[in-house]
Amino acid sequence: MVELPVAVALADYPFKELVDSRHGKVYHCQFVVTDDDLPGVLNLLAAHANDAGCITRHAARPEFGGSVIELATNSVALLRALDAMRPRPPAPWLAFPDIDAAAYGSLQGSLDYWWTWLWMPYWNNATPDEREQLLALASDDWREFFDFHV
Repeated sequence: MVELPVAVALADYPFKELVDSRHGKVYHCQFVVTDDDLPGVLNLLAAHANDAGCITRHAARPEFGGSVIELATNSVALLRALDAMRPRPPAPWLAFPDIDAAAYGSLQGSLDYWWTWLWMPYWNNATPDEREQLLALASDDWREFFDFHV
């Protein structure tokens, strides 16, 4: 089994948490990707599935207008390749097409979970250009929602 170095330089998104598992230390990631990004992410995971001495387990489920990926791995090469890929989540209005952003004052339920654990890690690490491009696609109500919740 590969021993993870004490400090590994990785991007902040997708968020990675180093945890102890029955297989030793692994990084756990949970992130959501667009349908366009999903094949590339799954191909990347498959390409690193048998890295020598590494453990990689993942699951994908359709949710929030895309696919939620759960990943546990000790493959630093996989994590660096994932960082380089810069997967992005679906925009909020695609993840929650039935929500009236103008009428939604507080974050609750699945929107709160998605916003806190899946969207904000992306948003906090998005470049100014990425943020600007996304907000240019947003309705006035969603831009106001962002102003209130970010």
